Amino acid sequence: MNILFVCSANVSRSFLAENLLKREIEKENIKDISVASAGLNTFDLNEPDRKMVAHLSKIGIPPGEHRPKQISKQDVDWANIILVMETDHAKKIMDLWPEAKTKLQVFGRFVSAGPSIDDVIDPFGKSSYHYRLAQSQITLAINNFVQLLLMTPQKGAKSTKIQIAQ
Repeated sequence: MNILFVCSANVSRSFLAENLLKREIEKENIKDISVASAGLNTFDLNEPDRKMVAHLSKIGIPPGEHRPKQISKQDVDWANIILVMETDHAKKIMDLWPEAKTKLQVFGRFVSAGPSIDDVIDPFGKSSYHYRLAQSQITLAINNFVQLLLMTPQKGAKSTKIQIAQ
């Protein structure tokens, strides 16, 4: 299964979510899953948000050699699941690639079983509080998403649909 996280510029939220999910997949020994991230408007950025890199280091995740990546048709074709950080991101992707509709999920909906928050807060350019809040939302969503992965058959599956309450 191929999972793609998408946010505005691929410098904070999708970058964090990709790294957190990779860590959890490794910890849970979940096989046959690839994770990537991309942004809708990378604005020729060539490095991740420095505050996010520092934040990742504090929680024990080396950021590696991440470079912001613009989402492409190849990314959409590659992904079985596309997890977007905002409802607006889903709309933009559907405008560009209508065939992606069945792959899209708004990631904030994984934060809790109760009322949906939909959008994950964008901390870019904001205070440390906003980075901690975004990390908290993304961590909760990752934990819930991993629980769904653990319940979903993967080996040999051509298509995986993870259902969430709307």
